[in-house]
Amino acid sequence: MPLHHILKPLGILISISACSPYLYTQEISGFSTGVNDVVASYQAGRQSIDAAAGQRRDARLAAGRTRLMLLPGCDQTAPAGTPPKLPECAIVTFGASSVPPPNAVQKALAGAASAFDALKSYAAALVAVASANDAAALNQAAARVTTATGDMAAAVGRLAPRAAPADAFVGPSGELLGQGIEFYLDQRRLAALRSTVLAADPAVNGLGQVVSAALLDIWQQQLRQLGPAMRRAAEPFEVPSVNKLTIADYQDKLSMLETRVAAYTQARAVNPTATARALVAAHHRLAQALMSNPGQDQTVLAAVRAFAASAGKLKTAFESASTSAAPPKAPAAATKRTAAGPGTAPLVARRLP
Repeated sequence: MPLHHILKPLGILISISACSPYLYTQEISGFSTGVNDVVASYQAGRQSIDAAAGQRRDARLAAGRTRLMLLPGCDQTAPAGTPPKLPECAIVTFGASSVPPPNAVQKALAGAASAFDALKSYAAALVAVASANDAAALNQAAARVTTATGDMAAAVGRLAPRAAPADAFVGPSGELLGQGIEFYLDQRRLAALRSTVLAADPAVNGLGQVVSAALLDIWQQQLRQLGPAMRRAAEPFEVPSVNKLTIADYQDKLSMLETRVAAYTQARAVNPTATARALVAAHHRLAQALMSNPGQDQTVLAAVRAFAASAGKLKTAFESASTSAAPPKAPAAATKRTAAGPGTAPLVARRLP
């Protein structure tokens, strides 16, 4: 066989391989990291708000020496109903038939859970598309992106109807993902990313409003908890009798005050709304870059890094606030006064669901 017949197809192969498309794996990985931190911020903040609501109720119960009881469901171990589920088991005020309803902030945050879940699933699916090493993995990852984007759009439609995308999301076509013989894997990854990220951009834009509202609620509630907690921690140092504290007690109280001042300072420094805007901006720049495919674009990298940095600071601040705003333990003297007489155990307030 003539040499040029052998070299010609080899040259075509080398030429195509040298032009392998840029897949934005670094940008997608950074975006996913930021999303994970945003979701972690939401989860930590929501837990802290639920815990604070329980602590406030416990304090009211203890102050009033409120009569309590267990719900009847605590005596049942077998699921019941259709679909079957375990009956509610909780501590309630005597005569109550269920636990108190959540407050408005708790209810709003619980409603936003599906939006954060969908956002996290979407980011993880993008990473899976960019890193798929065979056709089957790529097909599965693209299907995950389609599902997550549909979930995001549904959450936006329910929670922020005015921001909902005008058109329903349509995922990558089966024809595109089935052309494994004609396309190199990198080309198919790029095609799948283009199809999904661009179509998902309106949903992510709408989701930014949901994320911003939820994180802002958490931030405001945490500042309301941290401020009084910090001032309570400062009280022992503001009275003349501070010199009567033992050195160990003084150091313990100072450590508590420093922790709460640091948490309050961290919380004041973050901006949940700016983080949500950075999320939307990073995704939009990624979508634009995927369409034009100019290769590594510093503006996209900068947007992703700015989002990831903002989300990381938010996560640190929310987690710190969650562990720093707990109310002080009741003094021993107060515990003793709860005893009604010999052989009567003091009432101990428990964390209510």
